Amino acid sequence: MNLKNIKILIVGVGGLGCPASLALAEAGVGTLGLMDPDVVELSNLHRQILYSEEDLGQLKVEAAQRRLNRLFPETKIKVIPEAFGAANAEAVFEKYDLIIDGLDRLEKKFVLNDWCIKLEKPFVHAGVVKFEGQVLPVLPGQTACLRCLIPKIPPPFALPTCREAGVLGSFSQAIGYLQAYEALRLLNRPPDLFLWKWDIQKRTARSIRPVRNPDCAACGQKVFEEAVNQAECQV
Repeated sequence: MNLKNIKILIVGVGGLGCPASLALAEAGVGTLGLMDPDVVELSNLHRQILYSEEDLGQLKVEAAQRRLNRLFPETKIKVIPEAFGAANAEAVFEKYDLIIDGLDRLEKKFVLNDWCIKLEKPFVHAGVVKFEGQVLPVLPGQTACLRCLIPKIPPPFALPTCREAGVLGSFSQAIGYLQAYEALRLLNRPPDLFLWKWDIQKRTARSIRPVRNPDCAACGQKVFEEAVNQAECQV
């Protein structure tokens, strides 16, 4: 596999997307897409390692592009300063080989999950808040997806983001780097994929082989449009 021919999209260039994009560019991925509508804020700097005080008030995707271009000029960085949603998912996702989920809201992660399943795009889900983090690589149609593990979408804002609840910056970065590692493995269609879970306060780490749910609303036998409509109504 020639990584120079690979195109990977990072949806959300924050505490997860920053280290993931850095690691993927360092590995030699040819094209990285950065999708995020937000600007850099002072509260971002302790965990979003691509930014500095000089970037405050600027679009995250543009600040990240400048930093990555300086460090890895051979990697093409494409910026999409838009919020992710059902309205633009297909048009954006179809241009990439793999998707990195760097979103901060769980309800949005379900929408990303459903579109990746629909378009048969491998993706790597991750979440981190306080002292807990998890990473789930997904090969659509072959391995369990996020909805297999959590069939019912939580209501909007039911769970806090890392900005609201707090997170150790170095822990967020570690999870983002692991996302990049799993993304590179997914490109080779590995036979062994696991859900990784950590609690650094309790000093526990687990790897679980997730089982596909035959009745999953996204990757099971149910109609995909019903799943997307349900998710969009709740976001």
